[in-house]
Amino acid sequence: MQMIDWAPTLLDYFQQPIPADMQGQPLAKVIASDEPVREGALFGVFSGHVNVTDGRYVYMRAAQPGREHDIANYTLMPIKMNARYDVDELGKLSLAPPFKFTKGLQVLRIPAREKYKGVNSFGHLLFDLRDDPQQQHPIHDEAIEARMINLLIRLMKENDAPAEQYRRLGLDVI
Repeated sequence: MQMIDWAPTLLDYFQQPIPADMQGQPLAKVIASDEPVREGALFGVFSGHVNVTDGRYVYMRAAQPGREHDIANYTLMPIKMNARYDVDELGKLSLAPPFKFTKGLQVLRIPAREKYKGVNSFGHLLFDLRDDPQQQHPIHDEAIEARMINLLIRLMKENDAPAEQYRRLGLDVI
């Protein structure tokens, strides 16, 4: 289950149409019979690791050394969660092409910096949730890591991740 599933679940429950561009899935089958609705889930925090899970493994992809600051905020509303952008930040903004989810609207691209200093120094991490549900002991398995990287890339493409995010993570695939 992901946050993106809440809206389609409520729409489905109240027998309302689910818009075609909505990425989430209604959770009735999960609730009734624990039937999965997706192969994997993409998650993370801004400027930290970009993570993916398939339910068995969690793969955490760190920024490449020297690329930690290759990130930006994309927004239609130039305001932070708890502060305003300063003049220097706004002076660096540019207009970015639409994403699939912006319904044809261009957005503001405001360069940002790494928010969680040093978190990327841990490097890429892979955990086996069955054997280590607390994610305390990273494993090293090239085959599983390659599969999880492919899943990460696929989900990033499905979510229309910006090109700099692939470069930041060392995934120069687009």
